Amino acid sequence: MITLCNLSINQVLTAFPYAGFTEVAVQRKNSPTDPIALFLKWYDEARTGKGGSLPKSRAISWGLQAIRRLLAAVLPWSNLLRPDIATLATITPDNRPSARSVLFKGLVNNGFTFYTDYASNKGRELSANPSAVLVFYWHFPPRQVRIDGRVSRLSRKMAEADWKARRPAFQAASAALPQSSIIKRRSDLIQKVDKIKHLYRNKPIPCPDTWGGYCLIPDKMEFWEGRLDWLHFRARYVLDNDTWQRVLLAP
Repeated sequence: MITLCNLSINQVLTAFPYAGFTEVAVQRKNSPTDPIALFLKWYDEARTGKGGSLPKSRAISWGLQAIRRLLAAVLPWSNLLRPDIATLATITPDNRPSARSVLFKGLVNNGFTFYTDYASNKGRELSANPSAVLVFYWHFPPRQVRIDGRVSRLSRKMAEADWKARRPAFQAASAALPQSSIIKRRSDLIQKVDKIKHLYRNKPIPCPDTWGGYCLIPDKMEFWEGRLDWLHFRARYVLDNDTWQRVLLAP
């Protein structure tokens, strides 16, 4: 069963690709035994394109910046530009793996948060089995972080705050029909969305009862960084009696 994580809004560290974690990472002790600090460092470097162990030059740096500008203009939702996009893996009732992309929304007491419709497939799967895995993959520099743990639900207050921060178009689409529900025709969906927009034309769309957040509390984290000589860096952190234990892994 999923437990409720009752936390205030002030306890949330919001994580968007346009607001890095540099200050927070500096506040934490930059220790090789602190995987959260390492994640914050890598996340910020994925946002800026800095860091990593690959050789760099002024030409390479300029080329990466040009690619980023081009993608921002043509494919603004590309995961090359969105370090907050992660893959969430859950377990179905018949013990099959199930994965999809979610938006990482920040850290809550060293837990990784995201929001969704509790009535969606992932919401139902997490209700039945709260074990889950989040995987981040970043291209510049090439890195991957895998986060294993269990989820708990965030408070209703936090869900409403997240909902209010969403764009009206997102709110209308999410309020029209439950996520993952079957529709006969796309025109039916458009009609329902238009009805919601008209109904709440001059007032905010209320947060659905099924909208809410999850906090994944990690008990294992694994880091991978690509190297040109194929001797990639890999490190695994396992939480043992509230202490992180670190081991290096062969590529």
